[in-house]
Amino acid sequence: MPFLSTRWRICVLAALAIIAYLPALRLPFIVDDYHQIPLARQFAAQGWMPLLLNASLRSRATYMILSAVLDRVFGFTPVAFYAASIFLHVLCVLLVYASGAWTEIGDSVAFWAAAFFAIQEGHQEAIMWPAAAGDLLVFLCGMAAWVCWVRWFQGAGWKWYAMALASFLLAALSKESVWVFAIFLLLPVAFLRPRWWRGITGAAPFLAMAGAYMIWTWMSRVGGPGYQDNRFSLAAPWLHVLLNSWWRLMFVWGLAALAALWWAGRPSDRKLVAAASFWMLLGLLPFSFLTYMLQVPSRLTYIASAGLAWLFGAAAARLYERGRFAVLAVFCVAALGINLEILWVKKMAQFRERGEPSELLKKAAANSDGALRVSCVPLPDFVTVAVLRSVGTAVTFDHPDAPHDDTCFAVEYRDRKGSVVHETRKLGTARHGTFY
Repeated sequence: MPFLSTRWRICVLAALAIIAYLPALRLPFIVDDYHQIPLARQFAAQGWMPLLLNASLRSRATYMILSAVLDRVFGFTPVAFYAASIFLHVLCVLLVYASGAWTEIGDSVAFWAAAFFAIQEGHQEAIMWPAAAGDLLVFLCGMAAWVCWVRWFQGAGWKWYAMALASFLLAALSKESVWVFAIFLLLPVAFLRPRWWRGITGAAPFLAMAGAYMIWTWMSRVGGPGYQDNRFSLAAPWLHVLLNSWWRLMFVWGLAALAALWWAGRPSDRKLVAAASFWMLLGLLPFSFLTYMLQVPSRLTYIASAGLAWLFGAAAARLYERGRFAVLAVFCVAALGINLEILWVKKMAQFRERGEPSELLKKAAANSDGALRVSCVPLPDFVTVAVLRSVGTAVTFDHPDAPHDDTCFAVEYRDRKGSVVHETRKLGTARHGTFY
């Protein structure tokens, strides 16, 4: 990109990432936000020892610490948490640009890739839901480790290796999927065989840490007595989920990029296509053992999306090099317009609908003169309790632990004039848990 200096490229990428997700600042808290942020506040007040003993959340330590800090500084305010997620997304976009340090990618491909990654709607849930910030943090730290390691592998000093180790350790405190970044280190080794010994020996500590981390996670949580999480199973149809999720990720921009590379690419681009495909499949693999759907949820595609971005970046870079400026302009304008339209219209509406039950509960609490009696809401009971606790209102349930209807909202309370109010309505049909 000779027409832009590095400083201007960074500014453009940051602006794209911010503009794409800026409407999220108007969203309310959603579902697990009401439970996890107060829990982070509690962990901080107790010196973090309870987090260390919590087998489910200690692997998300960076997210819990971030939540506690934001809550302490800004209070229980949605805009601060959404702003933090957008800021983390900006940093992740810049790391995709930094992936151009790998000679197989290069600066030009990396710039176009980062621009696409900034606006891509497929991984929107990671940015538009504060409770999913762990996916941003594991990518941020894991990708930083990968970039630093690549620079060391290609001949830079040992300070880059030390930074890679430190970043990987932070990634291990961000989410269980960190182990994929240890395997990603082998990608440059496969393409630069004269340095294979340096690569294998340099990757060995990361692979060992990843293996130990997986064993520890299994023994202390998944394989432990009383493990009740039915969302994960080795018996899940993982291959079907993996291939289905890969196809959904590729359609439509990955296919368009492959077509552009077939038309205007170089023979050497086959290596980059192979590397991007491997990155996407491995990035999806840890989440293919989930049991509650047949495709990976959007927030969990954030890592894999970097591979898709490389494909788009390679296609855009080759069109630019070949002087196909009209085709490049159509390619980029279509990507920008379609992704922003989906984000600003469709996804914003879905997320507002997703936050509707909790907002209705808080509105009823504001009008009540005591506890709310809940007959039916499309939220787990513990989330309902957390929502009303956030506004200082108690709750009783007509039918505790009854099956939840995603469209049902029925509460009863006594208003400030002493009248009994029955509020019943039918909500939207969108699911209030996971979106694509």
